Amino acid sequence: MHEYEIIHEIVNACGGAGRAETAIIEADAESPEAYMKSVHPDDFDKAVRSEKDGAVVYTLALGAVTHKYTFQE
Repeated sequence: MHEYEIIHEIVNACGGAGRAETAIIEADAESPEAYMKSVHPDDFDKAVRSEKDGAVVYTLALGAVTHKYTFQE
């Protein structure tokens, strides 16, 4: 198990919000992929993985709502 600090941003295009809702989560997981599969089991295959400044980033667009998870160990 690894301990991750996760920044979870949610952008709702239909909600008219100009800013993303942001939450900071601390979680133990085998990997960022395992965490994503646990929170989005039906939609994980739609997530796009990238890396930025040593962090792993998953972006998941679900219609008007986009989730962005940034994992830092």
